[in-house]
Amino acid sequence: MEAPLASSNQRRDHLPVLTGATSRRRFTRYALFTLLGAFTATSALATVKALYPTKITGFGTKITVGAVAEVKAALATQGYIRNPVGRFYLLPTDRPDAAIAVYWKCKHLGCTVPPPSAEAGGKIECPCHNSWYDGRTGALLKGPATHPLDYMPISIVDGNVVVDTAKVTTRDRFMPGQATPLG
Repeated sequence: MEAPLASSNQRRDHLPVLTGATSRRRFTRYALFTLLGAFTATSALATVKALYPTKITGFGTKITVGAVAEVKAALATQGYIRNPVGRFYLLPTDRPDAAIAVYWKCKHLGCTVPPPSAEAGGKIECPCHNSWYDGRTGALLKGPATHPLDYMPISIVDGNVVVDTAKVTTRDRFMPGQATPLG
């Protein structure tokens, strides 16, 4: 067993990095490689996190609105269901026990349209540039917009109304096949 080192000068002799004064060039090289290593590690971590995305919720997923009976009752009394998470209105159509989910973005310049109102005669009026849409189907009644409100497919899953907000569909006009029977 070796005897402990007596002085600090002897300790420095055994550590080659501390053998003398560090030059600016060597210090700059160490700092540069340290920063390069930190950048590489951070980039690798960000790449790994991007490859494994977090669970997506809200707009862009399937959203459960509620039970079929609750949805029918709400549409009969209120005339629409507003879903802020999915950014859509569920509207009753002219067909009995059918509904359509329309994206609440105006087709003119993308303003958010309010729900159908009694003051507007059950129509949807865009507050930005005065486009008018049918409050039961989202069909275009008056421009400057050129298309009806986009719609999203509805399905009935285990007795619940589910809207797929990942599949926003642009349409030229309202067709009865776009409405989903709730019954």
